Amino acid sequence: MPATPLHFGFAIFLFSILPFMDPIALLIGVAIIDLEPFFYMITGIGQLHGIMHSILGMLVFFIPTTFISWSCYKLFKLERYLPKFKIYISLLSGIVGLFSHVFFDGILYPEIMFVYPFSKQAGMLYNIIPSSAVYWILVIMLFVGIAILVLRYYLKLLWKKREETNPTLLEGRINI
Repeated sequence: MPATPLHFGFAIFLFSILPFMDPIALLIGVAIIDLEPFFYMITGIGQLHGIMHSILGMLVFFIPTTFISWSCYKLFKLERYLPKFKIYISLLSGIVGLFSHVFFDGILYPEIMFVYPFSKQAGMLYNIIPSSAVYWILVIMLFVGIAILVLRYYLKLLWKKREETNPTLLEGRINI
Protein backbone atom coordinates (compact mmCIF):
# COMPACT_ATOMS: atom_id res chain seq x y z
CA MET A 1 0.00 0.00 0.00
CA PRO A 2 1.49 3.35 -0.96
CA ALA A 3 0.51 4.84 2.38
CA THR A 4 1.14 2.40 5.24
CA PRO A 5 -1.00 4.52 7.62
CA LEU A 6 -4.11 3.56 5.63
CA HIS A 7 -3.76 0.13 7.24
CA PHE A 8 -4.39 1.80 10.61
CA GLY A 9 -8.05 2.21 9.61
CA PHE A 10 -8.61 -1.52 9.98
CA ALA A 11 -6.81 -1.69 13.34
CA ILE A 12 -8.69 1.26 14.83
CA PHE A 13 -12.04 -0.02 13.57
CA LEU A 14 -11.41 -3.51 14.91
CA PHE A 15 -10.38 -2.19 18.33
CA SER A 16 -13.46 0.04 18.42
CA ILE A 17 -15.82 -2.93 17.98
CA LEU A 18 -13.69 -5.46 19.91
CA PRO A 19 -12.28 -3.42 22.83
CA PHE A 20 -10.69 -6.47 24.48
CA MET A 21 -8.11 -6.60 21.64
CA ASP A 22 -4.62 -5.19 22.19
CA PRO A 23 -4.64 -1.91 20.22
CA ILE A 24 -0.85 -1.57 20.30
CA ALA A 25 -0.29 -5.05 18.83
CA LEU A 26 -2.96 -4.35 16.19
CA LEU A 27 -1.33 -1.06 15.15
CA ILE A 28 2.15 -2.59 15.10
CA GLY A 29 0.86 -5.65 13.24
CA VAL A 30 -0.68 -3.61 10.44
CA ALA A 31 2.50 -1.55 9.99
CA ILE A 32 5.55 -3.70 10.78
CA ILE A 33 5.41 -5.77 7.58
CA ASP A 34 6.12 -2.61 5.59
CA LEU A 35 9.66 -2.65 6.97
CA GLU A 36 10.35 -4.92 3.99
CA PRO A 37 9.51 -2.34 1.27
CA PHE A 38 11.21 0.35 3.36
CA PHE A 39 14.39 -1.78 3.50
CA TYR A 40 14.16 -2.40 -0.27
CA MET A 41 13.74 1.31 -1.05
CA ILE A 42 16.79 2.22 1.05
CA THR A 43 19.14 -0.60 0.03
CA GLY A 44 17.77 -1.97 -3.25
CA ILE A 45 18.18 -5.48 -1.78
CA GLY A 46 15.26 -7.89 -2.00
CA GLN A 47 11.79 -7.15 -3.33
CA LEU A 48 9.23 -4.46 -2.67
CA HIS A 49 6.72 -7.11 -1.60
CA GLY A 50 8.67 -10.29 -0.95
CA ILE A 51 8.23 -13.15 1.47
CA MET A 52 7.41 -10.89 4.42
CA HIS A 53 4.09 -10.15 2.71
CA SER A 54 3.01 -13.79 3.15
CA ILE A 55 2.05 -16.34 5.78
CA LEU A 56 5.77 -16.82 6.41
CA GLY A 57 6.13 -13.10 7.11
CA MET A 58 3.28 -13.27 9.60
CA LEU A 59 5.06 -16.12 11.40
CA VAL A 60 8.30 -14.12 11.47
CA PHE A 61 6.70 -10.93 12.81
CA PHE A 62 4.01 -12.03 15.28
CA ILE A 63 6.44 -12.63 18.19
CA PRO A 64 8.28 -9.27 17.74
CA THR A 65 4.89 -7.56 17.44
CA THR A 66 3.84 -8.97 20.81
CA PHE A 67 7.20 -8.11 22.40
CA ILE A 68 7.02 -4.51 21.12
CA SER A 69 3.45 -4.21 22.42
CA TRP A 70 4.46 -5.53 25.85
CA SER A 71 7.42 -3.11 25.90
CA CYS A 72 5.12 -0.18 25.07
CA TYR A 73 2.73 -1.18 27.87
CA LYS A 74 5.59 -1.28 30.37
CA LEU A 75 7.50 1.78 29.14
CA PHE A 76 4.50 4.11 28.80
CA LYS A 77 2.40 2.53 31.60
CA LEU A 78 -0.49 2.05 29.18
CA GLU A 79 -2.51 -0.22 31.47
CA ARG A 80 -3.96 2.95 33.00
CA TYR A 81 -5.65 3.76 29.68
CA LEU A 82 -5.96 0.50 27.76
CA PRO A 83 -7.11 -3.03 28.55
CA LYS A 84 -4.69 -4.94 30.79
CA PHE A 85 -1.90 -6.60 28.79
CA LYS A 86 -2.52 -10.31 28.24
CA ILE A 87 -0.02 -12.27 26.21
CA TYR A 88 -2.57 -14.41 24.37
CA ILE A 89 -4.71 -11.37 23.44
CA SER A 90 -1.59 -9.57 22.25
CA LEU A 91 -0.53 -12.57 20.14
CA LEU A 92 -4.01 -12.81 18.62
CA SER A 93 -4.14 -9.05 17.96
CA GLY A 94 -0.71 -9.10 16.33
CA ILE A 95 -1.64 -12.01 14.07
CA VAL A 96 -4.92 -10.34 13.07
CA GLY A 97 -3.09 -7.08 12.30
CA LEU A 98 -0.40 -8.87 10.27
CA PHE A 99 -2.97 -10.95 8.39
CA SER A 100 -5.08 -7.90 7.52
CA HIS A 101 -2.01 -6.09 6.15
CA VAL A 102 -1.06 -8.99 3.89
CA PHE A 103 -4.71 -9.51 2.88
CA PHE A 104 -5.27 -5.88 1.82
CA ASP A 105 -1.89 -5.70 0.07
CA GLY A 106 -2.70 -8.99 -1.67
CA ILE A 107 -5.72 -7.31 -3.25
CA LEU A 108 -3.65 -4.30 -4.35
CA TYR A 109 -0.43 -5.84 -5.67
CA PRO A 110 0.02 -8.71 -8.15
CA GLU A 111 3.38 -9.81 -6.70
CA ILE A 112 2.04 -10.81 -3.26
CA MET A 113 2.59 -14.54 -2.66
CA PHE A 114 -0.07 -14.84 0.04
CA VAL A 115 0.41 -18.50 0.96
CA TYR A 116 4.20 -18.67 0.52
CA PRO A 117 5.96 -21.11 1.37
CA PHE A 118 3.06 -23.46 0.54
CA SER A 119 2.70 -22.00 -2.95
CA LYS A 120 4.82 -19.55 -4.91
CA GLN A 121 1.85 -18.44 -7.00
CA ALA A 122 1.56 -14.67 -6.85
CA GLY A 123 -1.54 -12.57 -7.25
CA MET A 124 -4.10 -14.97 -5.75
CA LEU A 125 -6.10 -12.08 -4.28
CA TYR A 126 -5.08 -9.43 -6.78
CA ASN A 127 -7.94 -7.22 -7.95
CA ILE A 128 -10.77 -9.23 -6.39
CA ILE A 129 -12.14 -5.74 -5.73
CA PRO A 130 -10.85 -2.48 -7.26
CA SER A 131 -7.89 -0.78 -5.57
CA SER A 132 -9.86 2.42 -5.03
CA ALA A 133 -12.49 0.41 -3.12
CA VAL A 134 -9.81 -0.95 -0.77
CA TYR A 135 -8.57 2.58 -0.06
CA TRP A 136 -12.10 3.84 0.57
CA ILE A 137 -12.93 0.87 2.79
CA LEU A 138 -9.87 1.54 4.96
CA VAL A 139 -10.55 5.29 5.16
CA ILE A 140 -14.19 4.67 6.10
CA MET A 141 -13.10 2.10 8.69
CA LEU A 142 -10.73 4.68 10.18
CA PHE A 143 -13.41 7.35 10.60
CA VAL A 144 -16.10 4.92 11.81
CA GLY A 145 -13.62 3.42 14.29
CA ILE A 146 -12.64 6.86 15.61
CA ALA A 147 -16.33 7.82 15.92
CA ILE A 148 -17.10 4.64 17.89
CA LEU A 149 -14.11 5.19 20.21
CA VAL A 150 -15.08 8.83 20.83
CA LEU A 151 -18.69 7.80 21.51
CA ARG A 152 -17.55 5.06 23.91
CA TYR A 153 -15.29 7.51 25.76
CA TYR A 154 -18.09 10.10 25.96
CA LEU A 155 -20.57 7.52 27.30
CA LYS A 156 -18.02 6.42 29.91
CA LEU A 157 -17.63 10.02 31.07
CA LEU A 158 -21.41 10.46 31.27
CA TRP A 159 -21.77 7.23 33.24
CA LYS A 160 -19.00 8.27 35.62
CA LYS A 161 -20.72 11.63 36.23
CA ARG A 162 -24.03 9.88 36.88
CA GLU A 163 -22.32 7.53 39.35
CA GLU A 164 -20.88 10.49 41.24
CA THR A 165 -24.28 12.15 41.54
CA ASN A 166 -26.25 8.93 42.17
CA PRO A 167 -24.20 6.21 43.96
CA THR A 168 -27.05 3.66 43.71
CA LEU A 169 -26.20 3.26 40.01
CA LEU A 170 -23.07 1.34 41.01
CA GLU A 171 -25.15 -1.76 41.75
CA GLY A 172 -26.31 -2.24 38.14
CA ARG A 173 -23.11 -1.10 36.48
CA ILE A 174 -22.56 -1.89 32.81
CA ASN A 175 -19.00 -1.77 31.47
CA ILE A 176 -18.81 0.07 28.17
